[in-house]
Amino acid sequence: MTKMEPISLPLPAFAGGTKAMTLNPVVGTPHREYAEMFIPGEEKIEDGEIRVTVLGSGNPWPTRAQASASILVEIGNPEQDIFLFDLGTGSITNYASLKLPVNALNKVFITHLHADHTGDMLTLSGSFSKVGRADGPVYVWGPSGSEPRLGTKHFCEAIEEALAWNNAADKGAINPDSMRIVVSEFDYSKTQVVYDANGVKVTSFPVVHCISGAVGYRLDFAGLSFGFSGDTRPSWPLVRACEDVDLLIHECFPPAKVLAASSGLSIERANIAINAAHTSPKGAGKVFGLVKPRMAGLWHTLISPQIIPMIFEELKNEYGGPVVQTQDLTVFNITKESVVARQAKQFDQLPPIPGKMRVPYTPVVEEPPEWWAESLINLE
Repeated sequence: MTKMEPISLPLPAFAGGTKAMTLNPVVGTPHREYAEMFIPGEEKIEDGEIRVTVLGSGNPWPTRAQASASILVEIGNPEQDIFLFDLGTGSITNYASLKLPVNALNKVFITHLHADHTGDMLTLSGSFSKVGRADGPVYVWGPSGSEPRLGTKHFCEAIEEALAWNNAADKGAINPDSMRIVVSEFDYSKTQVVYDANGVKVTSFPVVHCISGAVGYRLDFAGLSFGFSGDTRPSWPLVRACEDVDLLIHECFPPAKVLAASSGLSIERANIAINAAHTSPKGAGKVFGLVKPRMAGLWHTLISPQIIPMIFEELKNEYGGPVVQTQDLTVFNITKESVVARQAKQFDQLPPIPGKMRVPYTPVVEEPPEWWAESLINLE
């Protein structure tokens, strides 16, 4: 493809598209045939495979087309582990479309504490325990801050405190252990392994975003690897930690003038957002060229049929490898033979799937407040 050739990508899903937004949906030679569209519930994850699904591809303002930041990773190990990387507003609604068990949704890795990366923590802890995520705590890993109140531990303790009425109201009916948040806070400034179990290793590394206390992650399993930038400017700790990963999903904002025109921000504010805290298409291309992933994904991007070709035009001046513009429910299947990118079929009204309960609990009826006796209407 020469510089003069126009970029022609599949339509976004919200505009009727059914394919991943890329010119190269397959890298390598798959050992099996993949359906053109990923149909949840019809493809079991294989032994030794990693499946990555974008639950939230978007921005601080969630829309029907784009929930805020979240990536889900399924592991082809005997435990069928599921990991969440960030949990922004609206992202958890996309989880139901995947027909996966709710009680498996108990491991969350937070990149930083911006609201658009953490907004659905209240829902996961406070609401999903009512509908199947009821046999244990939510386990959260996240970075420290430059002072204790800016760290993940303080944030999660505040979430639990905010849920005090919710949890008191559900006392007895729901396993109280499922209302807990168990936090593992680690030093944001070090590249280090923060999780190692069931054949899965997760490594944290510092990134450059707004203030100290933001990180990215690398996940390794069965000789396969996935890297996730979170929010960052192009940074060397990420490049060093993610070198030669199979899939790197990195944030990418549109050029400042496009961001300003599309979002209503002033051009001055848009320039600050990109230059002080985020990554331009040119910057993303530079990072991909240094990391050399088998497949690259753009994320945290304002998606429109007009904007995405502009991003690809700028990107290709820096990087010529396979790139996917991720959107909500973009799915990557990672195996030794290939990396395959597709869109998942969306299901708008699925009930939660509890899954096989690991810890039995018998609900207990609590005594009601005394004043209810005179206030309730007798229905007999």
